[in-house]
Amino acid sequence: MSFFVDLVVLALALAGLAAVALGVMLARPLKPPPPLASVLDGALQIDPEGLPELSRFQARDGTWLAFRRYAIASGASGRIVLLGHGSAGASAQMNAIAKGLANAGIEAVALDFRGHGASGTRGDAAYAGQLDDDLADLMADLRSRNQGAKFAYVGHSSGGGYGLRVAAGPLGAMFERFVLLAPYLGHRAPTVRISEAARDWAAADVPRIVAISILKGFGIDWPQALPVLAFATGAGAKKFVTDQYTFRLMASYAAPDDWKGAFQRAKAPVVVIAGAADELMDAEAFARVLPPLGARVSVLPGVDHMGLCWRPEALEAIVAALNG
Repeated sequence: MSFFVDLVVLALALAGLAAVALGVMLARPLKPPPPLASVLDGALQIDPEGLPELSRFQARDGTWLAFRRYAIASGASGRIVLLGHGSAGASAQMNAIAKGLANAGIEAVALDFRGHGASGTRGDAAYAGQLDDDLADLMADLRSRNQGAKFAYVGHSSGGGYGLRVAAGPLGAMFERFVLLAPYLGHRAPTVRISEAARDWAAADVPRIVAISILKGFGIDWPQALPVLAFATGAGAKKFVTDQYTFRLMASYAAPDDWKGAFQRAKAPVVVIAGAADELMDAEAFARVLPPLGARVSVLPGVDHMGLCWRPEALEAIVAALNG
């Protein structure tokens, strides 16, 4: 009998130690990295002229989410491109691309994804996968107002990784084409540079992420509201950008874990445009790894990560990719 009592005591002691360890991992503070000049300076190159006022649609949870619509001079074009910004960004990041598309006769809708810009609580979502539901609600709204229009998606960095999630998921069939600009495919992907700049853009609280993942397996989801990812935006940029993500936003605005399979499951053609001078992503790796998975890859000489959002040659490549 004492043997079983000892086992129970040992089990309780181990459970207590595990609880303490998880508590310590959750309590570990998230430390933001110092500002990354290459990204911040590149963002400042994006011309704000002609930025439309925000429009809004109501998501299924009642939240009003923001976007900017770039109409073309001739009215309805029959083609609408949704634009997805990068991590920490918002719809204004896609202003130059949107104006370039409008000048080419293609209407554009630039999103403030939930947790960014003027959409919802900055840096958070209510649950993992909520951005997919938001996109479905936006698509329903746009399709009801634009009967017969054809849709495409252009996303930069994390917005590109998220675009791959959409392409391989239930919403993929709604789009005729996906153009991914230096998509972030996850920290294990060979397309992410092993460089100081790539490491310094985002700081992940790995112990907290591990603890949240463990608790998630037991059905405990409240820790997913804790911040786990901080970006090198600088303290002064907090009012303009999203400087950190909670676990559930990080899980929502990302490429699928099985990114290779996602390229193969994509329900529409996927084009990847990369910059040869990208300090965060490896253009040569994109060109080597992705064509066997069914994606077409274009590499632009001399273009860095943020340059894909404003350089004239990048805008020309995006229009060309959308025109097939």
